[in-house]
Amino acid sequence: MAKSRSIDMTSGPIVGPLIKFILPLIGGSIFQQLYNTVDFLFVGNVLNKTSAAAVGASSTLITCTIGLFSGISVGTSVIAAHAIGAKDKEKAEKVLHTSVAFGIIGGILIALLGILFAPNILRLLRTPEEVMPQAITYIRIYLISVPMLVFYNMASGGMRAYGDSQTPFKVLVICGFLNVCMDYLFIVIIPLGVAGVSIATAITQSLSAFLIAWFASRPGLTIRLSAKKLRLDLKILKEVLKIGLPTGIQTIIITFSNVMVQYYINDFGETAVAAFATYYKVENFIYLPIMAFGQASTTFSGQNTGAGNYRRIRKGTIITVVIAAAVVACIAGLILMFPRTVFTWFMKDQDVVTNALKIALISFPFYWVYPILEVTGGAVRGMGYSLQSMIAVIVNLCVVRVSLLAIFSRTFHTIESLGSVYPITWATCALTFIVVFAVIITRKIRNQDADKRLASS
Repeated sequence: MAKSRSIDMTSGPIVGPLIKFILPLIGGSIFQQLYNTVDFLFVGNVLNKTSAAAVGASSTLITCTIGLFSGISVGTSVIAAHAIGAKDKEKAEKVLHTSVAFGIIGGILIALLGILFAPNILRLLRTPEEVMPQAITYIRIYLISVPMLVFYNMASGGMRAYGDSQTPFKVLVICGFLNVCMDYLFIVIIPLGVAGVSIATAITQSLSAFLIAWFASRPGLTIRLSAKKLRLDLKILKEVLKIGLPTGIQTIIITFSNVMVQYYINDFGETAVAAFATYYKVENFIYLPIMAFGQASTTFSGQNTGAGNYRRIRKGTIITVVIAAAVVACIAGLILMFPRTVFTWFMKDQDVVTNALKIALISFPFYWVYPILEVTGGAVRGMGYSLQSMIAVIVNLCVVRVSLLAIFSRTFHTIESLGSVYPITWATCALTFIVVFAVIITRKIRNQDADKRLASS
């Protein structure tokens, strides 16, 4: 956000600025994951299998509660990036303040509804009864900090639009280390169990919101957050929601497909629930860097859309896909070299680890496919086509995935069969996004060339 940290992606070399932007995003994603990963490390090693299952059963519902506003923060990034690419600072500031104000209001509402209906939703998901008390405790305490988490996402989304990924990274480093200390305090020194885990996370997520607010409101910034300017500009909000709402719905739909996976997992019992929860924690070491590449693709595409540089978008997207796929293949390969060792970090129960490995050995070799859909999807959203992105996700990661889950569950009824659904639907979704991106970018370049010929004639 500050001039010294902002990155103009509309001119000059592509790879250097992209790498400079992506690295803090990857680092920030890793530290953000510390919130839940360290929780699970302490739960899996200090507490017991039931506690681990409680945290795992709660994770999908937590993702659901914040998914909508995480998507809207993408709308903030895209519209602000368009304004920045077009050198319209005033509009970029309005986008930031409108989004933050909307996020505060919406975050409070989501937290209240989540706290109220958590038991009903967990029962709807067939959460095992022995897990329910701890799962309810964990999620209700966690939800208290959701408004702060939404605020952080909105403010950092505005920063990323201008190319500043370093400041959010610094905030997450500070809060990530604090979360480790808080977990130790509330689980080991003051044995509060699962409640201690969620208290630690709520404290550190709240601190991240206060820190990002302080960094974003300092004098001299190119786009400065000011409490006096926090208001809902309905015209701007409409633009943000046009991009962000389909993206938010898309996030919820992806979560819904994961809910369906959880639905079928719960039918296998407590060990399977803990196994998938353990798998997801290890999987995040691969998944979070992919999300960073997707965010970078959205910002790159958004800034260059504002500047009208469509050939640059095509070139940058191809480069990002290649780099992302290579990085992911390396990370997945390293984990597969020492799989039992890595999974044992998160869970001592060997039955749970064995079941988690069954899933990983099926999905991890194909994880390089996922960045293709994430990067091309990010480019499509960055150009303003979030509805097309939402449709692609609904078809592949909801309709196809849920259908395969139902078929495989009845036909094979094994944990491996449920895990195989992931790489299959990654591949179909990646192919869809490649086609959508190619069609949109080709049309944009042709129209731009036609306009230039008319102007010169």
